[in-house]
Amino acid sequence: MEQLSRQELDVIHGIPLYRPFVEKWAQVESFQARPDDLLISTYPKSGTTWISEIVDMIYNDGDEGKCKRDAIFNRVPFMEMSLEYKWPCPH
Repeated sequence: MEQLSRQELDVIHGIPLYRPFVEKWAQVESFQARPDDLLISTYPKSGTTWISEIVDMIYNDGDEGKCKRDAIFNRVPFMEMSLEYKWPCPH
């Protein structure tokens, strides 16, 4: 049976996070919201994708065509994550 290894964690403000998140954390801390920005904050594994889809549907007045224009992670990007990494991240 193949042994899977877990990614190493780094710590930001006392919170252990995966290295890709830590490497992008400066952009989270320097983020300046505009008056029309909407920030979605959820706990892990609590329906983040569903909430993102619902918000995108509301934002596009229920137009399914507009909501199918791209993958959800492109329509509603994560500030703390970059897709240049492949999961699991190489060490």
